[in-house]
Amino acid sequence: MSSKPSLVKSATRTLDLLELIVKSSKAPNFTAIQESMDIPKSSLSYLLQELVNRDYLQYDPDRRVYSTGLKLIEMSASCINNTNISKEIWLGIKKLSEDLGQTAHAGVLDGRFIVYISKCQGIKDVSVVTTIGFRIPAHATAIGKMLLSSLSADEVEERQNNVNLERYTENTIVSYEQLVDELKQISENGYAIDNQEIIPGGICIAAPVYDKNHKMIVAISVTMPAVNANHQFLQETIRKVKQVADNISMRMGKV
Repeated sequence: MSSKPSLVKSATRTLDLLELIVKSSKAPNFTAIQESMDIPKSSLSYLLQELVNRDYLQYDPDRRVYSTGLKLIEMSASCINNTNISKEIWLGIKKLSEDLGQTAHAGVLDGRFIVYISKCQGIKDVSVVTTIGFRIPAHATAIGKMLLSSLSADEVEERQNNVNLERYTENTIVSYEQLVDELKQISENGYAIDNQEIIPGGICIAAPVYDKNHKMIVAISVTMPAVNANHQFLQETIRKVKQVADNISMRMGKV
């Protein structure tokens, strides 16, 4: 039992060292690593040498710096390849629903519609989505507008400009020009809001999920009663939805 603290300390140092080097924008040298981690030079030297020997790190003798090794890259790729996309999305919206007590969704773009691929119902469900596979015109929802914002101007025009945009409430955007303006703002903000545009009394916040090629593939959202959407709760919801979406994206391999 007496060896446990020593083993844990060694493991902690190893993980801290790997995180430091992986996250460094510039490959650090020995001195920079030692100053950042405050490890005795002899201990750090042995630890670095072991990681280099096992290909978790590589050492450039000309520049005297350390960087990510082949073994670490291979492990990262294996983790990404073995990630179940559907499972990651479900776990993400489940966390959102549990943390906020609201209904959470995930959807994908199909032409000018969105198709809901996952739903986790909250305490009070104000969502219009009844079943997985439910389709709604993209212009009227936060998820749809979020996904449309990832398209080029030509793609948006092809899908939306030559159709009559359906009106669901007095807040629904039915002008193509207004929709284009909002999509630009959504792209800048990194999130989308449906303010009672698909159902009276319901507000929805959506954020994007990206794959390892930085392509937006899914959007996730939280729907809440408008009466609950004071400024503080709205800002907290935006923060949480973006945080969970970013986490799913990283699990998909986006860096």
